Amino acid sequence: MSDLPDLTHLPAKQLLRLEASIVTELRRRDLVRTNNKPLGDIAEHIVWLARGGVLEPNSTKSHDITTESGQHIQVKAMANRAAGVGARFSPFRSAGYHTAVFLVFDAAFEIVEAHEVAAGDIEQTVRFVSHIAGRQPSLTQVRTMGTDVTSEMQAAYARIDDGTPQSSFSAL
Repeated sequence: MSDLPDLTHLPAKQLLRLEASIVTELRRRDLVRTNNKPLGDIAEHIVWLARGGVLEPNSTKSHDITTESGQHIQVKAMANRAAGVGARFSPFRSAGYHTAVFLVFDAAFEIVEAHEVAAGDIEQTVRFVSHIAGRQPSLTQVRTMGTDVTSEMQAAYARIDDGTPQSSFSAL
């Protein structure tokens, strides 16, 4: 693999931009059908940097982070590439969390907005859709229900490349 460039010196935002360019080209060539991204994992890491605690294994139902005080946080992220305010986050299929933190990234992978919403507000406001077996809030709904935590999440994102160890994940 010596013909590949050394990526170890690139900051996370630049890696995300590079990955987006690669996926765009693979789609242009009809080699992949989706734009699945590592953005969700990055978003979870950002919220963990902001709130601390433990990043739960991917198989953990209902939440991504357990804070030191025992609060369960579900993290949702979207890239705001021309999706508009009607864009929807991935669905909630269970309710075993206390709050959800929603991060919206622009095309350059900067956090442009972040909101925290209580689980009860999501359960009461976002209708259950049977064909997706969950509640799928729109960006508009999140904006009206949530507390703005943009500055907090931007500050945590600024620290993502400071050498923070990856030992934040709980044991599998």
